Amino acid sequence: MALILGGLLALIPLFFTIQTGKLKPGTGWVDFGGEIVGQWLHKAVVFLLLGWCIYYVSYDIQNFVLFFGGNYLRGTPPLFIQIVIGLVIMYTAHLGFSSIVYMSDGIALIFIFSTLFSVYLFIQNANFAMLPAFIHYYNPHSLFKDSISVLSWLGEWVVFLFIAPELKLSNRMLKRFSVTTVILIVIMLLGWAMTMLNFGPYLGKDLQYPYLQLVQTSSSADLMGNADPLLIGIWSFSMFIHSAFLIYVAYKCALYLWKQKAEAYYIPVMTFCSIIIAYLYSKNVAKYTHDYYAFSTQIIWLNIEFIPMYYYIVAAIRMKAGRGMK
Repeated sequence: MALILGGLLALIPLFFTIQTGKLKPGTGWVDFGGEIVGQWLHKAVVFLLLGWCIYYVSYDIQNFVLFFGGNYLRGTPPLFIQIVIGLVIMYTAHLGFSSIVYMSDGIALIFIFSTLFSVYLFIQNANFAMLPAFIHYYNPHSLFKDSISVLSWLGEWVVFLFIAPELKLSNRMLKRFSVTTVILIVIMLLGWAMTMLNFGPYLGKDLQYPYLQLVQTSSSADLMGNADPLLIGIWSFSMFIHSAFLIYVAYKCALYLWKQKAEAYYIPVMTFCSIIIAYLYSKNVAKYTHDYYAFSTQIIWLNIEFIPMYYYIVAAIRMKAGRGMK
């Protein structure tokens, strides 16, 4: 219920992202946002978004370190893994927006088909006698908090304000992104349903990498028992693309704030900042786990993800007052 509700709520920031991007077609939000809320406030928001992107990438890097350091590279210094990952992210971000989009298109289809195929393989060991529990259990407080958590992770549409003018934000794109969100909700539902039906509600809720652990607990020697390299590759590539796009967004923010000054150093410096934060987290994993799952973190995420809504409301008020954008 939380996945469905949180996923549908994620359509709200998507709607305002598209509507805000349409206020000045052909121009990026970072360039015309100051005409809506004023230059100084807009610069503060852009700086906040830049910091959020760098911080978010540090989460990705540390998550990658915990996964590979705990499963395949035990004993390897975290800093070494972080530097290698950072170099890949930095190189991908340097390729530019078009390259990131092409890579994203390719991995999206592979991700969908591999996930559905994995679900098909995992069905054979699922305990379908537990299915009635999905509709019998209901806790309003848990439903609210979990929906907010899902919304905070699925609602990061604010970064798509930076795809203009390369891509045009339109109602057609709104429909496409909405369909994508629905598909993602279905995939998540299938994945976690298989997790619950294979591991049960008590162990299942504590799994961080359910698909991989489903494979690792399989005694089969066929395709299912050897599917973990495929799943790891897809997950890793998706993480690189996600982090590279965030660094690209941070780069666009830096260009707006500091123009062309030392432009060539923006991406390396911002990637290095993410590596430093991830390294500090690796020195205190308990702190990382707390910050990663804290409800306060989710609220901060939501405040940033709803930035397009704030701008659209201010723009609507200005237009109603006959002032419009400057």
